[in-house]
Parts: sequence; structure tokens; C-alpha cells
Amino acid sequence: MTAQMYVNQIVKKVKCSRKKREEIRRQLLADINLEVEQGEALDKVILRMGEPISIADEFNQNMSPKDRKIYKRNTALKIAGVTILIIAVLVMAVLWFLPVGMEMGSSGVFDSSVVEARSKEVIRLLDADDYETLKKSSSEAMQKALTKEQIDEARRMTGKEWGRFQEFGNCYMGEQKVRGKVWAVVQINAAYEKIGVTYTLLFDEDMQLAGLYMK
Repeated sequence: MTAQMYVNQIVKKVKCSRKKREEIRRQLLADINLEVEQGEALDKVILRMGEPISIADEFNQNMSPKDRKIYKRNTALKIAGVTILIIAVLVMAVLWFLPVGMEMGSSGVFDSSVVEARSKEVIRLLDADDYETLKKSSSEAMQKALTKEQIDEARRMTGKEWGRFQEFGNCYMGEQKVRGKVWAVVQINAAYEKIGVTYTLLFDEDMQLAGLYMK
């Protein structure tokens, strides 16, 4: 086992903020590396320190109330954000795979050029972290999901590093009719410096953003 692997096992069980966790990671690695440089064998250092779960429990017991509060808040935000995004994905999946799909514009409700422009606007607002503007034209459920913390978590699930936006790629659009309501479903590719992202967007008849998924 390497020092990095050992420390990772400890840190992932420590209940604190990401920033605090990284501080603990750096300190543990520095302490271990110092002992190894002084001639101590790595396996003996690890044996003396003990099981990762025991060390993590010690950190958790000595954690400040502030760090505990931040951990609980971030955990709640993460669960809420992922839950809402999963719901959005399920809604869009149902709409997308329903056999009654129609070509964009066939219902007379949507205009393909307007839908494409609106989709690109949503992505630009997301890239600019302008959630307040985006919320003004989103459904009530999406407004709850459109926070920096939750979108950042969705981005991390898609890829660690994105870089700056480069250009839009292919855009595929269609319509779905469910219980008398028509929805626009859009899949659009976006190229960033270090990753390619596929956005799936759902709009209601008022062109409010009702679903968002990225992969």
C-alpha cells in the first residue's frame, strides 16, 4: 500500500468540508513522508498509525462544530441536487422514448430556431453561473436545483476539469405530447477546453426550463 492510498482511505471517511479534508490529506502525507525520509519503513509507519477507520473516527470526534455544520449542509445539498437531477433525467427519458415523438415544430407550439437559441442561452447562463437570470425562466422544480452548489456537483459528476467553453456542436430536437401538453426535448453538444459535454434540456410550452442533464 502506498502512502497516498492509505491517506485516501482515511480522508474519505472524515466528515468535514472539502477544504478541510484536503488540509488533513496534505498534513498526513507530510507527516508520513517525513518519517520515511528519516529512515522509517513505510509499512511500519502505517502499522504504528493504525487502521484508517480509527484515525478517521478520531478526526471526526475532534471536529469543530463549524466544520460539522458545513459537512451536514454540503451533504444535504448534494443529496437534494442529485435527487432533483435524477428526477429531471427520468422525466426526460420518459418523454424522449415515448413512441408518440414528433418533429420539432410539428405541433405549432415550438419554433426550432427559438428552441435552439434558448438552449444555447441556458448553457451560457450556466457557464456564467448566472442562476438568478436562469431561474426567472425555469419551472418551480428547476428553480430549486439551480444553485451553484448543486450545478457544481453535477459538473464534477460529469468531469473533474472542463476548461473554458469553445463552441457548440450538433443540436438534436424533438417534441413529445403527454396528457395534452407538448414538451420540447433538446440534446446539444458543447466543446470545452478539456472535455466534451452533452446537455439534455426539457422545455414546457412556455419555454420554461423544466429539466436539465449533462454527461
